[in-house]
Amino acid sequence: MTLTIENMNASEAHACLIACQQSVVLFYHALDRSDFPSAMAQISPNCLWERGGVLLRGARQIEDSLRKRSATQVARHIVNNFALVRQEAQSATAIYTLGLHLYDDGSPPVLPVPGSLPFLLVDVTCELKLEPDHGWRIEKLDIQRTFSYSREVIHPLATPKQD
Repeated sequence: MTLTIENMNASEAHACLIACQQSVVLFYHALDRSDFPSAMAQISPNCLWERGGVLLRGARQIEDSLRKRSATQVARHIVNNFALVRQEAQSATAIYTLGLHLYDDGSPPVLPVPGSLPFLLVDVTCELKLEPDHGWRIEKLDIQRTFSYSREVIHPLATPKQD
């Protein structure tokens, strides 16, 4: 019998929920602090993520893309409305809303930085996978823009098309 949310006991279901949520929150917490090794520890080796209009495949491409960010940028991701909508023994699907605040004036950041509107607000569907070390890892991030508060947010990483 396959273990699913329908036949898990309450403790198993809640343990899975908490572990998946922790993986997602720790991923963004590490990104916000440019702690790339800790962020990469929360994703599976074959993670898929379309970031800024570019499909990234695997931890190496994701980390390489993240390392191209401005060294003076201050970012804070806010995970909200987190829920597991599918839960099995080895995989799960989470949905959540993600807000992103960005600040970069080109100088080394000193906290606190001036406040502003969020850079963007997105709905995320996140596929998670239970790895052999019993850790839940992000397998795929599917991001749908809900609100964009900046003109630069459309596809900041995509290569401009040549006419």
